[in-house]
Amino acid sequence: MAIVSIYNLCGASAQTTPKGGIDWILVVDTSASMRGVGGTKNIFEPVKNSITEFVNTARLGDTVTIYTFDKDVTLNADDIKITSNPDRGKLKQIISSLQAEGVRTYTGKAVQKALQHSALLNKRPDALGRTVSIVFLTDGLEDVRGIPNPVLIPSNTQFLREQQCKPYIFFVSLGLKEHEKQLNDFASNPALCGKGQVLRDPGGVQLNKLAQNIRPVLITPKLDVNLPTANLQPVLPGTTTEPININGISNVNAKVSLQLEDPQQSGIRLIPPDRTIELVANKATVIPVRLQIPAQAKGGASSLRLVLAIADQAIAPITIDLPITIKSKLQIQPTKIDFGSTEVGKTTETQTLVVRTNISGIASLQLQGNSKDVSIAEPSAAITLQPGETKIPVQLQVTDSSFAGDVYDGLRQRNFTLVLTPDNSIASPVSAEAHLHILMPLGRKIVIWLLLGLLVLLIALIVVCLIQRKTPLELAEDFRTRNRLEGALVVLEPLPQLSQDEEISLTHLQKGRVCLSDLIPAIAATNSDAELVTVWRAGKKNIDLQCLKGVIFVNTKKINTDELYDEDIIEIDNVKLQFHWIEHQRPSESSSGQTNF
Repeated sequence: MAIVSIYNLCGASAQTTPKGGIDWILVVDTSASMRGVGGTKNIFEPVKNSITEFVNTARLGDTVTIYTFDKDVTLNADDIKITSNPDRGKLKQIISSLQAEGVRTYTGKAVQKALQHSALLNKRPDALGRTVSIVFLTDGLEDVRGIPNPVLIPSNTQFLREQQCKPYIFFVSLGLKEHEKQLNDFASNPALCGKGQVLRDPGGVQLNKLAQNIRPVLITPKLDVNLPTANLQPVLPGTTTEPININGISNVNAKVSLQLEDPQQSGIRLIPPDRTIELVANKATVIPVRLQIPAQAKGGASSLRLVLAIADQAIAPITIDLPITIKSKLQIQPTKIDFGSTEVGKTTETQTLVVRTNISGIASLQLQGNSKDVSIAEPSAAITLQPGETKIPVQLQVTDSSFAGDVYDGLRQRNFTLVLTPDNSIASPVSAEAHLHILMPLGRKIVIWLLLGLLVLLIALIVVCLIQRKTPLELAEDFRTRNRLEGALVVLEPLPQLSQDEEISLTHLQKGRVCLSDLIPAIAATNSDAELVTVWRAGKKNIDLQCLKGVIFVNTKKINTDELYDEDIIEIDNVKLQFHWIEHQRPSESSSGQTNF
């Protein structure tokens, strides 16, 4: 009766045939119960006859695919196209060879294979001009006992959603018992858009009319659409998209109206075509659609749905998922920020970064560049971004050990980059240049200069020690005695009463100057006197004799001041002295008889 009702309902449309033909996917139960094993009626031969009738009534351009199933699914004929009678003969040979010898009834996997095959057919270049019809013939409940991890009928719902109302599905229940509820639930799934049917024919009484009664159902007014994903490019807020081309085809002349569903209330508006969309029967038509994106639209993916409906026709509206990605807008102000001057070990004044964006999420602020001794003190935690404007207070911390930096205007200038990185993958990081002058405290400057001075002195001391080949102690002693008199005076006339008074050591005096009258009593009795003085000339130590009063002779020559050399003779009145300093001989002579240069 169900078949007859379908025939009565759709017979008025039987004159129209889809231009591109029908792709038949016939799925046959080959469990042993189909041929009467277990006390059921043997209906397998009538089933094969009904499949043969499908082949006989197939139009040129139709294709036929045959699956059989019991404990597994087998592909027997794969898209055999009807172009002539030999094609029908080939299919009839395949049908006559089918046997119902299997155990179990793995309906869920048979549904899966048929829908997967339908998906492949709908990806062909001419898919919009064709109709896919899946016909299941089975006599019993699904039976998956002993089958590991079975695919159950309801689990195939995802394939229906992916194919967007493309295939027709007919479940022909041939068993004497009531067909299972799962078939009804699956056939009435909204994703089929009313294209699912369960036909009850206990014992296969009406199988001889199955083919002629199903075909009219397939040529009822219908609309097929396809949206190439290549059209869906990311868009900027505040813009109008380029036309998004939807491919549509109807098997009747029709006018199409468009509506946009926006579950997320993003504010995106549909701009319909300037003219009425008129579809010519069985002719593929491009339907251009544009979208107006609000300036304040939130960045990221927006799940829109486009509803296409045909006026004055009994065609269910078709809903197309329209995923639109709105490009992120992430700006930071100012792009250059000066943190002023800050002493080491202290925190800068607070500066404010203003972020304008159309995304939400978490972002992090980092320093890049010459910032090894500078860190971010504020913000101390992750930054929460919201669409609109976000103000971020920023403080920098300079470490106590900061010394590095380029000297600029007497300060230590540090240049680096503040980088704001959002966790949202559609947004790229933004950055701002940052400048900071690092000041050195006065006390630390003094300590540093003192240390530098000591270092220079230490280096100089080491150099002098190497040149002089003396230890620092020896150099210190030389420095301490550098202005002391050296050598000795020998009294020639008049001879002292004691022999130890004949020679006077100037070195032992440890003085830089001395009067001769203080050393020799005979001179003190005269009206003349002279002074021995240490003098440095051109980095060389000398001993001068300076006349204080009276008349003084050196080497029979009257002098006021004269430089003394080894063995010089000094005469004061009746006192005659000889100066000895073997390390200071006259330039024209030496103790060895060689001339000094």
